[in-house]
Amino acid sequence: MKKNNNNLNARRLKTLNLLKQIIIKNGWNDEIFNLVGKKNKFINEIKILFPDGYKSLMEFYLRHLDNEMIKNTKKIELLRMKTNERIKEILLIRFRIMEKEKKLIKKTFYTLMMPQNIYFAKKKLFETIDNIWFLAGDTSTDFNYYTKRALLTGIYISTINYWVNGNQNLSSISNFLDKKLNQVSKIPKIKKKLNIIYELSPKFFLLFKNLVKSKQ
Repeated sequence: MKKNNNNLNARRLKTLNLLKQIIIKNGWNDEIFNLVGKKNKFINEIKILFPDGYKSLMEFYLRHLDNEMIKNTKKIELLRMKTNERIKEILLIRFRIMEKEKKLIKKTFYTLMMPQNIYFAKKKLFETIDNIWFLAGDTSTDFNYYTKRALLTGIYISTINYWVNGNQNLSSISNFLDKKLNQVSKIPKIKKKLNIIYELSPKFFLLFKNLVKSKQ
């Protein structure tokens, strides 16, 4: 079964590579299958490999990007890094991969931003963010699981938006990530201060109440 899946994925990847330039030129839509199918005479196989049309292909492409990120991350030593450093390194690996085909990523990004694709975009975005936290060694299962992913989602989206709408190189992306991660790193400190105030406030008001009574 695993061998069959590997063969199918190899054929899907081959088809994706054939379609990349067509997608860059014509965008993500089902017409791209007709264009490559007529040229290479395997339209029926394409329909089997991608039963839901271009969305099946896009889902495969986004999963392929995740897998490449995972594979490349495993080549580096993350254990000695702080959490923010791990997240930054993984994100930079992601952007190095995407930099190789920026035109295709831009087409994909703008397609995912269309209203009819929002649910699909959210699903794939969560999978990517979850993979990044898993690679960074996160094992949280409580409320922190969701807050961490929500915060990283904001960083990831703003960084992609910064990247696709300019000629930023990896050095500028690195600086941008430093700024964003530094902003987020202050949140636990703020949260801790608020928790301290919350814990102390009942005692403070009780003390104030007793003080008022003593003066009556």
